[in-house]
Amino acid sequence: MSAPTVRAFVLTAPGEASVQEVPAPVAVPGEVVVDVERVGVCGTDVEFFTGEMAYLHEGHSAYPMRLGHEWAGTVSAVGDGVDPSWLGRRVMGDTMLGDRTCRACRRGSQHVCARRQEVGIRGGRPGALAEQLAVPAWSLHPLPDPVDAVLGALVEPGGNALRAAQAAGVGPGDRALVLGPGTIGLLTAMSCARPAPRCT
Repeated sequence: MSAPTVRAFVLTAPGEASVQEVPAPVAVPGEVVVDVERVGVCGTDVEFFTGEMAYLHEGHSAYPMRLGHEWAGTVSAVGDGVDPSWLGRRVMGDTMLGDRTCRACRRGSQHVCARRQEVGIRGGRPGALAEQLAVPAWSLHPLPDPVDAVLGALVEPGGNALRAAQAAGVGPGDRALVLGPGTIGLLTAMSCARPAPRCT
């Protein structure tokens, strides 16, 4: 009997990609498998497609690779040590996965961990442009019922936008210039126009 497979978008070289059958992810200890429902395409993904992404030239990433770091889906399997209550839950997850042991990670700054993986971007961690995705359970965030999968996939870029807007310190009566009309640029403009509660 052959091992189970899933379909995934695989980028094999600049400008070269196809949908391929790849080994289905397995929920190893501490991780879950998610049935992916929606995935966003980021400017970072475009830079990988064109071959311009700096990580390719710095040795942090290499072809072939599976993109997709803005995603939402439902947990379909859990590994040893993972709370079984995650099964069947609608979730999205962090992109940057620190080693959880270095000084940066212990201070809550896993995004600058020198040994971090980034889902679909860095360190060989496959992304969500696939039928299924494996990620650490600690990186998950449950989605409330009113948040559909499309909005769930926008949580990651929305978080970037919110932090950018808050860093600008825009208040009532202020004007802000947001350069770039992509998803994060538009979400940043929205966050500046309607300030949300501070990130914690």
